[in-house]
Amino acid sequence: EAQASNAERVLQALIDVAVEEKQARYDELSTMSMAERVQDSFVAYPATKTEQKAIVTIVDNPGTSAGALTSIGGWKTQSWQFYFSAMCKKREAILWPDTPSDPQSPGALMQLLIDDSGENEGLSLKTDVEDMFRKMGFGKKKRKLAKVSATS
Repeated sequence: EAQASNAERVLQALIDVAVEEKQARYDELSTMSMAERVQDSFVAYPATKTEQKAIVTIVDNPGTSAGALTSIGGWKTQSWQFYFSAMCKKREAILWPDTPSDPQSPGALMQLLIDDSGENEGLSLKTDVEDMFRKMGFGKKKRKLAKVSATS
């Protein structure tokens, strides 16, 4: 009986520590920008070759449709969207540090990184996310700068 009681106390102590660690990690991630979470997620889960290709494809080709990104990547039938969203889903615990009871679809997670302001045609990464990917070594082309109209 004493052994069972000790086992219960040890088990409860382990559960308490796990809850405290999870809350501390949540608190840490909640204060980070999305770009910082992107970096953190790729430290925790380095990109596969396919993920690297999906990232480079959008970093080097902003404002491009998903179909065109698929072709540029050498894939078929909307594969770019599949690979990019699966990459985000794999890193959900860092990109979307919410409760496990509030999981996000891969497409919704992808939208955390994509600029949906409507200012760009096609798909582009949010500027801070693109900057972070570039700092991490993704992308070969220089960033395309927005055209500035001259006023007289």
